[in-house]
Order: sequence, then C-alpha cells, then structure tokens
Amino acid sequence: MKAAKARGLDGIAITDHNTIAGHAEARRFSKGGFLVIPGIEITSKDCHIVGLGIKKLVPKHMSAEKTVKLIKKQGGVAIAAHPFAPGRKPGLVHKAKFDAIEGLNSRALFLSNPLAQRYAKLNKIPMVAGSDAHRCDEIGLAYTRVNCPPKIECVLKQIEGGETSISGRTLPLPSFLWRAIQRLAQR
Repeated sequence: MKAAKARGLDGIAITDHNTIAGHAEARRFSKGGFLVIPGIEITSKDCHIVGLGIKKLVPKHMSAEKTVKLIKKQGGVAIAAHPFAPGRKPGLVHKAKFDAIEGLNSRALFLSNPLAQRYAKLNKIPMVAGSDAHRCDEIGLAYTRVNCPPKIECVLKQIEGGETSISGRTLPLPSFLWRAIQRLAQR
C-alpha cells in the first residue's frame, strides 16, 4: 500500500494467489481517500481468475464456470486474468461468463495484451488493467481508471458496466527475464 501511494495511485486491489489472508491487514490502509479492494487470484482448473470485492475464500482447482459463480455469489466481480499470456489456455474466456477481461497486464509480454484487448472489444466485454505485481517496484506499471468515489461498490459497478479505461506499460523485458531466471533458480 505504501508503494501504491508513493506511485500516486488512489487505491489498490489485493489479489494474492489462492488466499485472502492479507485482507485484514490491508483494510487498515483503506482510509483517507485511499481504497483497498479485497480480492484474490484463483487458480481454477481452466485458468487464473481474479475475483474483486470478495469476503470469503474461493477454493482453487474448480472449473472456471463454478469459480466465477462463487465470486458473483459474494457480490464480487470475476475477471479473466491474463487470458492470452504464453502458456495459458486462450479458450478460457469461453469457459465462463466473466464480468471483465484483463486487457493490460504488466507481466504479460509480446502479443498477450493486444490479443486480450482485441477479444474484449470484439465481444464487448469490459477491460481492466493490473500490474500483477509480485514486488513493490512493479506496483502501478499498469492500472485501471475509474470515475467514481473511492468506494468498493462504485468501482465494481464501473468495471461491470465497462466504464473503465486502462493505462500503463509492461515490465521491461530485461526485468522480466531476470525474474524468470530467479524463479527457476529457486525451484
């Protein structure tokens, strides 16, 4: 949250992989005009799915369709995360009725983002952008703009209604490659 504020962001979505353990601590920072949206990035059987505005853990390894239903049951927004990134299954966007597609992901390189944006435009699906930050220096590389007060319900409604714009850039290729090498070395 401190890094997001330092980069001039008005809020951040916390979407750790398959856990909501950080939500309680993150809520402490959601004050004074800075919004923290509770979320999760779920590893479904079919793909990665971002759930925003959730309060309860959504289990991993379920079908995309069931995962999306559980997110929506909580009043959350279901987003197809980096659907065209290399190594992902591009057909995932057909597996469930997503509220939005991640059209710009700062960690998705090459044709991933243009393909996601093209698909979203052709199918009239709202887009969001995200840093997919795994480190503080990556926060704010890509972001979603909304035009509403800093309230979770308002932001989620804008996403669902397609009243967002996406901005930012991808992680520089040398940084991306260095982080990939570090991940391989840790295994």
